[in-house]
Amino acid sequence: MKEFKDKVLCVTGAASGIGRAVALEGALRGMKVVINDIDAEGLTETEAMCKEYGVPVVSLAADISSAENVEALLNVCLDNFGKVNIMVANAGVTAPGPVWELPIQDINWISKCNFVSHTYAMHYFLKQMIKQGDECCYMNTASGAGLGISFSSCMYHATKTADVVQTECTYLALKSRGITNISMHVLCPAYIKTTIHLSDNHRPDWAAINDDPYYQSEEFIAGKIRAARGVSTGIPIDSVGLTVFTAFEEDQFYILTHPEALVVQQQRMKNVFELSHPGT
Repeated sequence: MKEFKDKVLCVTGAASGIGRAVALEGALRGMKVVINDIDAEGLTETEAMCKEYGVPVVSLAADISSAENVEALLNVCLDNFGKVNIMVANAGVTAPGPVWELPIQDINWISKCNFVSHTYAMHYFLKQMIKQGDECCYMNTASGAGLGISFSSCMYHATKTADVVQTECTYLALKSRGITNISMHVLCPAYIKTTIHLSDNHRPDWAAINDDPYYQSEEFIAGKIRAARGVSTGIPIDSVGLTVFTAFEEDQFYILTHPEALVVQQQRMKNVFELSHPGT
């Protein structure tokens, strides 16, 4: 996609961070913008920032882990602008720890927000894009964590890996059916100065922190400290929107903010080929 003016952009997780950066880049390029987040206050701020570029902006504050809310978001695009040309499924959360320590509600929360919501978006938005038949882009925000592994935040790694694979498989599914109007993309960023380490501030009611001992555990507290340190050393957010839109322009499938992430992936694949243990 080379021309963006007056086309319709939809972004989830747009109240801050990468989602906000992508929405602002779209507004800068003259796009009509639809944004979503569970954080209504942050979403209002993003809406105001986008409107400074003189483009129409509509927002939907909702928990995007619900299929009904994803469908509602598509309807917001259609009711206001009649179509959608770029969909960026960006919403994501994280919580530290191995799966045997995570509360079931956190397993569900991370899975639904990071992976299932993106799959819902693919179901509804790709169907609409196929129907439109015009030039469209679809992007899932995965993570460098989807290209590698570590001992911490196991569910984050698992769901982000699933994002990558789902996007790859869907690309092949479109290609095998001769559907050529949609370009597929997956963003795999490493540490960027966002607020993902503050995911707990915007938990839905069904995943609210409760009296489970995990939330007072050393694992939970240490993991939060590691996440905050990692984010604080990340690259500035400023360039991310441009990076994403350049990938749309060049039809680049894998989008990396830190090319060194490929080294981690190479080591992982080396372990697979050699049938050795992970991390060796």
